[in-house]
Amino acid sequence: MALLGGVLFYQTNPKVMAEKIILFSFQIEEFKEMIGQIVEEKLKEFYRKTLPTAPVQKEFLTRLEVCEQLQINTVTLWRYTRDGRLKQHRIGKRLIFRAEDVRDALKIK
Repeated sequence: MALLGGVLFYQTNPKVMAEKIILFSFQIEEFKEMIGQIVEEKLKEFYRKTLPTAPVQKEFLTRLEVCEQLQINTVTLWRYTRDGRLKQHRIGKRLIFRAEDVRDALKIK
């Protein structure tokens, strides 16, 4: 059974020159576990701050994006809309498709 021990000095108040002394001793396995928990907490905090929470999904897709997702060409997309498999929406001159409709079409296909 190996022990790890040490002395920790720290200042309680920089204006007052008083120091506290803490003596400690741990078993090495206990010390490794404590360090592991601290590292794990810090990594979780780091990832929570830096990684996006969820990918942003578009609500509407263009014709080319729909063709890419369904792996079809624009003529086939035209047929799908003519046959009623996909519903298109028009904003000015642009044709767009609801992403939810495209996902449903992927399930059917």
